[in-house]
Amino acid sequence: MIESLIPSLATWSPLGLFFLIIATSYLLEDAAIALAAYIAVQSLLPWPSALLAIFIGIASGDMALYLLGLYARRYRGLRARLLTQKGVRRARHALRRQLFLNLFLIRFIPGLRTVAYSLSGFLSISVVIFALAVGVATACWTGLIFWGAFEIEHNPWLAERQLTGWAFLVAVVGLVLVNRFLRRRALPKLTKRQYDQV
Repeated sequence: MIESLIPSLATWSPLGLFFLIIATSYLLEDAAIALAAYIAVQSLLPWPSALLAIFIGIASGDMALYLLGLYARRYRGLRARLLTQKGVRRARHALRRQLFLNLFLIRFIPGLRTVAYSLSGFLSISVVIFALAVGVATACWTGLIFWGAFEIEHNPWLAERQLTGWAFLVAVVGLVLVNRFLRRRALPKLTKRQYDQV
């Protein structure tokens, strides 16, 4: 069972678990969401606190990417080089054409978030629209994961056979595998010539 794999979580204080979830979100978002859901399911931290922790972790990470892009504008050489690239011009056009929708959808396409959110800051896209789009997308994504964890925990068939922990573990592994598959599908492989032009 998962309980035997992570026995030390029960010894953590609620505040420690809260910050553990936030810190984990900076490394692996999906794993942090799963960790937060597991901690809430095991009643180690109340559901609202676990949801708040994962939301703070993901939202602050997204905002850090935005600010990193905004800060990069201060370097004239980098700014000139980036703004003359074809890909950046296309991305800028796409982001500005349907800004909210594109920023929302990027949350669900693995591998695009870092580039797109940094580029949003670099292109000085409205911070209000950026924060609103990623906030709504993050709430939807974490809500979906938490709902799945709740359904696994309260499934009578799994509880009868004492398979709840294993079902949760399988769901986490499945989430990671789907994430990796989608990332490979979403990011085209560049030829050497295209790579040199980026």
